[in-house]
Amino acid sequence: MAGLVLLGLRVVLACGGDIMRILILGGSYDHPGGVEAFCERSKEALESRYDIRVRHITTNTAYLSLKKLPKYFRGVADLIACRKEKPDCVWLQYVNLPDLSYILIARVLGFRVMVTPHLGSNWKSQSRPLLRKLSGAILSKAHMIALISTTQEQEVNLPDSVPRTLIRTFLPQAILTASPAQTDDRPPVIQLIHSSRLSEGKGSFLVIEIAAKLKEAGYPFYLRIAGGADQETFARLRGMISDHGLADHVEVLGRLGVDAHAAHLRSSDLLVHPSRVDSYPLIVLEAMACSALTVCMELAGARNMVENYGGHIVSQENAVTEATEWILNQTLSDIRNAAQRASIGVRRDYDWDNCATALEAALRECVGKGLLKSSVIKACAE
Repeated sequence: MAGLVLLGLRVVLACGGDIMRILILGGSYDHPGGVEAFCERSKEALESRYDIRVRHITTNTAYLSLKKLPKYFRGVADLIACRKEKPDCVWLQYVNLPDLSYILIARVLGFRVMVTPHLGSNWKSQSRPLLRKLSGAILSKAHMIALISTTQEQEVNLPDSVPRTLIRTFLPQAILTASPAQTDDRPPVIQLIHSSRLSEGKGSFLVIEIAAKLKEAGYPFYLRIAGGADQETFARLRGMISDHGLADHVEVLGRLGVDAHAAHLRSSDLLVHPSRVDSYPLIVLEAMACSALTVCMELAGARNMVENYGGHIVSQENAVTEATEWILNQTLSDIRNAAQRASIGVRRDYDWDNCATALEAALRECVGKGLLKSSVIKACAE
């Protein structure tokens, strides 16, 4: 009976003309990372709500240069072409100052605009006074700001005139739907992993220095490095590994697919993530969901995660020494037990249905459509 009611509701929604149309703006496909994954997962989660239709357009603002301007203008042209579709809400992912230009364009086109920041206090648009003031002025033109962490209140110049709401980020379904990782199946030597868009800012070279100090201390470990990078970065990483004699201890995996990435996280005990640039590092939550604890550099978002679920924070000034000393002072069983506890909390809080419900509520509030028909559908189905 419940199945028939659910089918009937789907038909009513499909034919009733009250579909909410969302346009997600953000990301650059030639620089895949956390924001791009967030856009893809948000689209998938929203489309599962039956009465929502979603389109995603990349803004192509990552590492913007004269050479890359044509891709940026292509994104602008795609947005302008959406006048015919008339989306109910344009949801912009704000990573850098050029992204904010899309707010002004969307407002000129008459669209409702919700903005989600994906940056912190150390990014140029927030750390430089003139740019910080400019970003706040442009953000004031949005209709709503949806934060993925309360710590962004401390880091980003958010105009008081714009309503704010809290949503959650989306972790990979491959991680959340799989059974919790069994740490008893792992080797008796600690399994370390560093996973990011490999770069100086992400702490990729600091990880090699930490590995070198662990080797000097005679501490047994195995480190995997996952993520994409340019050839110069890969060459520098491999050069450091060779110089420190770490070939038997460190493996460079390169960029991984979702399933392979999840598998490596599930086989790891500790994520080493000394990033200086992540406002709210998604990889930390992914690792915790896979029963891997985390060592992070001092940033508001990372500290919030560690305080909520476990792990360790090191200073930006002395990250290598502090991370090494902390690892040396932990037993493997302590790390694995703490990681199991973290996994329970993250999996509970970041369940996709909970995250999708919070996001839909924010979008409907921005649009002015308060009825959560997806919740009605779920109730009838149950």
